Amino acid sequence: MIIPNGYISFRLSGATGLDDNGYPTPSPDAWGNMIECQYLPSVNLRARGNNEAYTAHSYTVYVEQMTVPSEIVKLYDMNECEIGQFSMRSIEQLDAVCQTKITL
Repeated sequence: MIIPNGYISFRLSGATGLDDNGYPTPSPDAWGNMIECQYLPSVNLRARGNNEAYTAHSYTVYVEQMTVPSEIVKLYDMNECEIGQFSMRSIEQLDAVCQTKITL
């Protein structure tokens, strides 16, 4: 059982169509339903790259056990305000607690 403090939505990949000349046209990005989740932010104030300091942000998201349909997600807070759009770094099935752990 998760304690929800936000929502996650997965990007759905649609089929491309053909225009009048027979050229493929990309479909617009469509997003799935918002699913309740528990997310934990992580901030690294000491991150360095190219000899410059920067702040690195990451999120660990827990949802009820599921098959993840996409590698691109949007994360929302409890008020349905978008936190950001992220690529997944890792996915782990936690069978003992029937949850899926997603690292963004």
